[in-house]
Amino acid sequence: MKELLTLIKKLDFKGLFFKKTDNVMIQFFRYCFVGGIATVVEGGALWLIQHFAFREQGGFYVFIAQTIAFVLGLTANFILSKLFVFQEKSEKTNAAGEFAAYGVIGVVGLGIKWLMLWLFSSCLGWYYMLVWLVATIIVLIWNYAARKVILYRHK
Repeated sequence: MKELLTLIKKLDFKGLFFKKTDNVMIQFFRYCFVGGIATVVEGGALWLIQHFAFREQGGFYVFIAQTIAFVLGLTANFILSKLFVFQEKSEKTNAAGEFAAYGVIGVVGLGIKWLMLWLFSSCLGWYYMLVWLVATIIVLIWNYAARKVILYRHK
């Protein structure tokens, strides 16, 4: 934590974003930044698809829109995470296998989002974008922890 705070105080953007590091707090900081960009991609796609393609506020179509948006957000997250967060290669697999494992972890997150959308939006009538935002915060923590432990843990 101390190293992260020092980099922030010094406004050391190279250290915050580009230098290789094993420091979990710096990696999580980067992951939140990358996740923010991927969240904008996913949320923007969800809203655009839902409002312009389906022209509905809920129902089954929100799950289709969420799935398409998820794939776009997952792809953005993977590419940016490889550039800024998990710069080392996975010790367990090649690039295609790494993306597949990354995707499987992401699908669990998608399941969490679907469950929350169904429960809070479809059943209770809450605005789907608010439910999606809360679910995204929960899934952010799941995704980072699972990817760090399963894919990028050092021996």
